[in-house]
Amino acid sequence: LKSTAPMGRKRCRGNRAGSSSFAVALVTRNPHRFDCWLEYYRKLGAAHVFVAVEDTPSVVDICKAQPEFVSLVCTNAERNPYDSIQDRQEAHVNASLEACESRGIGWLFHVDDDELLHLAVPWESLLEQVPPSVECLVFRNIEAVPDHTASDFTTITRFMPDDDFFLAYINGKSAGRVGNVVTCGSHRFSGEEWDVPLESACVLHFESCPYSRWRDKFMHYAKLTSRLSSIPFPFYLDSIKFCREHAGEQHEAKLRTFWRRRKQFFYSGHADKLLVIRHLGLKDAPPLRVTTRSLATGKQT
Repeated sequence: LKSTAPMGRKRCRGNRAGSSSFAVALVTRNPHRFDCWLEYYRKLGAAHVFVAVEDTPSVVDICKAQPEFVSLVCTNAERNPYDSIQDRQEAHVNASLEACESRGIGWLFHVDDDELLHLAVPWESLLEQVPPSVECLVFRNIEAVPDHTASDFTTITRFMPDDDFFLAYINGKSAGRVGNVVTCGSHRFSGEEWDVPLESACVLHFESCPYSRWRDKFMHYAKLTSRLSSIPFPFYLDSIKFCREHAGEQHEAKLRTFWRRRKQFFYSGHADKLLVIRHLGLKDAPPLRVTTRSLATGKQT
C-alpha cells in the first residue's frame, strides 16, 4: 500500500465507511459519440456523471437532456491546452467531490472521454477486497488497438496491456473515497492507495480512436499549443508537428497514412501480448457478462 497526500490542501470531512455508489467526473471537448459514452456509464452502474464541457454545444444539449444523471458546467478552452488541462481537470474534480458528498455518493472516478472503466467483477465485489484504510483505488490503463480508421469504443476488442508499448500515459487512473480525499493530479487522489488487480478491473484507453478523433485532437493542439517541451510522449509531439505541417483538406491522405503507421499498425509486431476484452461498450455487448481473453494463451476469464 502506498500513500500520497498533497501539501497545503484541506480535505473534505466525511464518513470513511461511506456509500458503495460511484460517480464519474471529466472535462471534455469535442468528444466522440458522447451519447454512447454516457450510456456506457449508465449501464455500468454509475450514480452520476459530472461533466465540464469546453466549446462543444452538441455535448451541452446531450447533457441537458438527462439532468437526473448528468451535472453540467460549461467552460472555454485556453491557449496551450495541453499545459493547462490538468489545472482545469483538478478544479472540476474537486468541485465534483463536494457535489458527491452532498449526494451521498461514496466514490468518484476521474476519467477522460476516450476512456471506459472496465469492471470484470461486480463493483460491490471489488469493494469487498479493498482494505478499510484505503482512500484511492488505482486502476491500470490498457491501450486500444484499432482495426481500421473508423474503429472506436463500440467496436474495438483488442488491447495492449504492456506499458512498454503504450503511445500515451502508463500510470493508470483512480477513484477517490468521497469525504476523505482531494485530487492529486490527473491520475491520483490523495490518501492511501490500493492497486486494483488487472483481472478485476482496468481503464480501457481508446487513445486516438477513431482516426477522426486523432485528427481533430492534434489539429487543435497544433493550432493552440506554443510550448512543446512539457509534452512527454513522442507520439503526441510527432502528431502535433505533423498536423502543423499538413493542415488542410488537401493533406487528408497523408494524415491517414501517418495515423495508420503510428497508431493502427504500431502494435502489429506484438500481437501475442494483446488481450481481447468483450466489454459493455460494444455494439453487440452481452447484457451482463464481460470476458477477457489472452491472445497468447487463449485463457478466458
